[in-house]
Amino acid sequence: MNIEIDQSLKIECTEKDTVVAFSDHIFASILIRAKDKREIQKIFRNINQSKVFVYKLFAVLIFILIKDYLNKITEIIIDEEYPGKNKIITDSLMREIKNVKPDFDRSNIIFQQIGKNSKAHFVAWGVAMNKKLPDRVLGLKEILKFFIK
Repeated sequence: MNIEIDQSLKIECTEKDTVVAFSDHIFASILIRAKDKREIQKIFRNINQSKVFVYKLFAVLIFILIKDYLNKITEIIIDEEYPGKNKIITDSLMREIKNVKPDFDRSNIIFQQIGKNSKAHFVAWGVAMNKKLPDRVLGLKEILKFFIK
C-alpha cells in the first residue's frame, strides 16, 4: 500500500488545531488541539530545542497516524510542508517506525508536493474545516510519551 500524507493548518500555527491525514484506498485522520501544541512547544523551548519542535512533532503525528497500518504500507509520500527539513522529519519518523517494523526501509519515505487533488489533502482539509470528524483526537499525554522517554 502506497500512502500520501497531508497536513492542514500547520503545526507552527499554534492558535489553531492541526490535522494530519493519509489516503490510499483507505484513509484516516488525526487532530491535535492548539492548546496541546502550545504545551509541547513550551517543553521544547525549555530544553532549548524550539527550532526542531515543528519537525519532530510532525514526524510523531505521522507515526501515530500510520502505526496501525505499517504492516501494509510499502511507501509513504509526505507532502513537502517543510523544504530543507526532510532529513530531521525522516530521522524522527524512522526512530518510531523501527520500534514497530524494524525492516521498514527509509528510502520508502518520499517527500513531494501532493497537490490539492490528493485524497489525503481532501481528508485533512475536510476535518480542518469541520466538514468531517477526525478519526482520532490526540491528547497531550499520548504525544508527550514520544518525547519523554
